[in-house]
Amino acid sequence: MLNVIPAPLCAKEREGKVSFGNRIKISGAFENTASYAKKMLACIEGGDDSKMVFIQDDSITKEGYRLCVDKGKITVFASDETGAFYALMTLAQLSGGESSVPCCEIEDKPRYAFRGFMLDSARHFWSVETVKRYIDLMARLKMNEFHFHLSDDQGWRAEIKKYPLLTEKGSIRRNTQLALYGYNTGKEEHDDKEYGRGYYYTQEQLRDIVAFAAERHIEVIPEIDMPGHMVAAIACYPNLSCRGEAIEVSTRWGVMDNILCCGKEGVYEFAKDIIDELCDIFPGRFFHIGGDEVPKKRWKECPLCQAKIKKEGLKDENALQGYFNNEMAKYLKIKGKRMIGWNEILDAQDIMDTDIVAQWWVNHSAGNFQEKKWMSRGGKIVMSPLSYVYMNHPFHLRPLKKTYSTDERLLGKDAGQGILGLEIPQWTEYIRSEKKLDMLTIPRLITFSEVCWTAQERKDYADFENRLENSRGYFDLTGCPVCPQYLYRGKVKPWYAVTNALKQALWYKDVDYEWKIMKDRL
Repeated sequence: MLNVIPAPLCAKEREGKVSFGNRIKISGAFENTASYAKKMLACIEGGDDSKMVFIQDDSITKEGYRLCVDKGKITVFASDETGAFYALMTLAQLSGGESSVPCCEIEDKPRYAFRGFMLDSARHFWSVETVKRYIDLMARLKMNEFHFHLSDDQGWRAEIKKYPLLTEKGSIRRNTQLALYGYNTGKEEHDDKEYGRGYYYTQEQLRDIVAFAAERHIEVIPEIDMPGHMVAAIACYPNLSCRGEAIEVSTRWGVMDNILCCGKEGVYEFAKDIIDELCDIFPGRFFHIGGDEVPKKRWKECPLCQAKIKKEGLKDENALQGYFNNEMAKYLKIKGKRMIGWNEILDAQDIMDTDIVAQWWVNHSAGNFQEKKWMSRGGKIVMSPLSYVYMNHPFHLRPLKKTYSTDERLLGKDAGQGILGLEIPQWTEYIRSEKKLDMLTIPRLITFSEVCWTAQERKDYADFENRLENSRGYFDLTGCPVCPQYLYRGKVKPWYAVTNALKQALWYKDVDYEWKIMKDRL
């Protein structure tokens, strides 16, 4: 059995092994990948009697590869550096960190072009080292889009030189919400500790992350959520809002009424200034502007917003957001970027440029009418269906088997032509430690890589789980341990999980319960 995740398109194991270590003779095409191979194998003794040859074959699909391991020789065929790199990642898994790989023949290519993972560093901040560890895991799993959620109501995490208060003040909140129970009456539990001072990424650190990802054929997509989820920015620059009153960085999770005032020209200038600085750091094809959960209450009351609606001949407040989206999309296009936004942006799709990509996370309209209409117009969708892929939920609500069953047909049987790819998000409101982050993220990221890469007819959950269990040692070596099987199968169920009401009110406690159980048994 070849323990490779994601499962290749076609794989045949042969008898024997080939030495795979720091003395292997490497030659042929793809200089960058050959250099990476030498660095990867530097600490593994062996390879005296074997060689690895990279051959460029333009008949192979982009990102695909063919691998032949036999009689002291490893031959990698690919049409581009990325395909060659993915062949190397397959070899790394096959070796399991040891000094040999089994003889085999593998033909492989990705199912989707866009294979993403999102990390929320706004609610809780993750060090550069942690971010790199996850990017490295993505590369080993042939994922290629790292979506970096850098701002929200509760914290701003990217240095912007023109607006220094965003990190000097906007990174800090007075305390942190610990519970959802009692939220509707304003009685949810909080701690009494300031959070976020100094917790942001300098532009130098962001460039370092981008370079680290690029070496692994991963594009970093920055997200600055706007025009909603901007309380941290408004706390620094109150005039960005409709009312202009002084507020603090939010200490509560959820959706806030205080959003950017899209009737003020200064707001558009502010947003474009942010884009200017970040586009200089992030050279990739995409820029994410969020666009989710934008309550329009303040806009309905704001004379400037109402005047803007009238001046531009807009239908309503949804159209005002559509106007804002288009302004950002046009500006990003000048920068050579394609805009992405969460699927609520489709409320105003009739006036939106279809080059914008919508990220579907929630059934925002009956029967996904908005998404189907968007695809029928030629628009593209990235799928992140909440009920299948959200990583912050407990395993008894979202076991690996359900995540593995994610399929484009959730958007309809004819959705394939409109699907750009898939992405799995990790939101971190209730994730306060790195080990807990690992528990909830690592097994799901491994699982989702197979959903993104492997052809539908090759998918088999039982086989996947066997390969996952057999690969524990390999993932341990990478610094990404997989939590126990009883957890990811969803076998741990708190007493209150029996009622839907309590399940909805206390799901964060489920995660804490799983975390406690795992710590107690280790």
